[in-house]
Amino acid sequence: MSTRLVVRRIVVTVSLVGGIFLAVENLWAILRPAPQLQISPSTTWITEPLAADGLPYYFQAVMDLEPRGIPPETNAAAAVWEVIPSKRSADSAIDHSQAHLSAADQRPELERLVVPPPPPEGMDAAEAERILEACSRGVWRVADHPWLANWLDENRSALDTLAAGARREGWCPPRCLPADRPPTDRFGPTHPLLMSLTLPVEGALRSFSNVLLARSMLRLGEGDIPGAWHDIDTLLRYGNKIADTPGPLICRMVAMALFSRASRATQRLIAEGHPDDALLAEIQGSLRSAIDWAPLAAGIDAFERLSFLDAITAMFADPTKPVSWFSLGPLRILAVDPNVPLTDSNRYLAAMVDAANQPTRDARRRAAQEIEDELKARRNAPRGRRQWFQPWHEVVSEGVSRKTLGLLLPGLKYSLEDDERAHAALVLADCAAALERHRLATGAPPASLADLVPAFLPAIPVDPLTDAPLGYRIADGRWTLWSGTDPEDDAVDDLVIRDRP
Repeated sequence: MSTRLVVRRIVVTVSLVGGIFLAVENLWAILRPAPQLQISPSTTWITEPLAADGLPYYFQAVMDLEPRGIPPETNAAAAVWEVIPSKRSADSAIDHSQAHLSAADQRPELERLVVPPPPPEGMDAAEAERILEACSRGVWRVADHPWLANWLDENRSALDTLAAGARREGWCPPRCLPADRPPTDRFGPTHPLLMSLTLPVEGALRSFSNVLLARSMLRLGEGDIPGAWHDIDTLLRYGNKIADTPGPLICRMVAMALFSRASRATQRLIAEGHPDDALLAEIQGSLRSAIDWAPLAAGIDAFERLSFLDAITAMFADPTKPVSWFSLGPLRILAVDPNVPLTDSNRYLAAMVDAANQPTRDARRRAAQEIEDELKARRNAPRGRRQWFQPWHEVVSEGVSRKTLGLLLPGLKYSLEDDERAHAALVLADCAAALERHRLATGAPPASLADLVPAFLPAIPVDPLTDAPLGYRIADGRWTLWSGTDPEDDAVDDLVIRDRP
């Protein structure tokens, strides 16, 4: 036998064996069953309650986080719910939180608060909204905008209901799904169940805040200082209730917006209304109560984690259909292993909780940036090659997990920013009230903030934007108080209050 023939047979044999090996290896990777979802703290985070399909019942877990069954007469959220137009509160949604009002308690539609107010004849809607926004930020009088003052008077009953409701002790906000979306419909035709959850009270309060502040600034302009403070305090109380209840970050953002806006209105009230010592002391008490909100980390570790894991479960653990577009019948060659994105999500969410728990602003921002950088690096990394006898779903799952995390994880830095700026606004308003109380008692502002302790402040206030004492200086008998770096700098982080003649 010639050498050439031997070599040819060896090549054919090696090629045949190699081909068989590759065929067997790929057949194994294809036919190996895709893994099932493992219910454990590292994947699904919760192991109960379970729904009828055997998967975690995230919707019920979310409902269990918040207080339920509070009667309307002691439920502050019911007062907001009562004045929301029915098209936004009841017609196409079912409340699953036992927070709804009975039919006898429902306010007639014409007496509910429709915001923004309808513009007068000859004024377009955009101009009316601009005027409302301006009136919520600065002092005005009836003669400045008669149509808006008249509208506020016509809606006095609804606004008074809101203000009275804020003084109720309980907080049980409605949590609604569309009427055609039952809570058992995990794998709906549109998006995951918890993403369909509507939050009518918190959304309404954000728009109602403009109206309450506009009335407050009108009262301030007309010389009704206690009435002006009453409306501002209403927003502080609602913000405090929202911030103290575990809920989605979007609700927390509403609370921080209420705190920030009410704090700035308080600063204007102090500067232009010149309240007496008793009212200033009351203002300080309300501001300090508002500052004591639940940690951001608690919200991330509760509602946000449950909502995000619910979304992943709905995307990748649906037992009724193949996960991948490239599935080949029951083989599901490119099916995703749901345990991979769930485990990755839990790891990153735990890192976010740790970042939010850092003691200083710089440490929190560094930790948040590290998470963002790692996610960006993972999202942009080239897909790895499949190893020998590695099932396809492992390769696909890792790539899907990278994309999912990059798209769906909430913006931690924005939430931290909201918290810090709202905190800074509250601290500034509290310190401004203390400065005015010192002026009333002594006839002049203090030489330093240390002079306010302990008569008007328990300690020198720390600036949430710098983790250092608030900035303070006196020039020509007038004081300037600021949070941030420099009161003369236009940096976005700076918050400044200046004494007025």
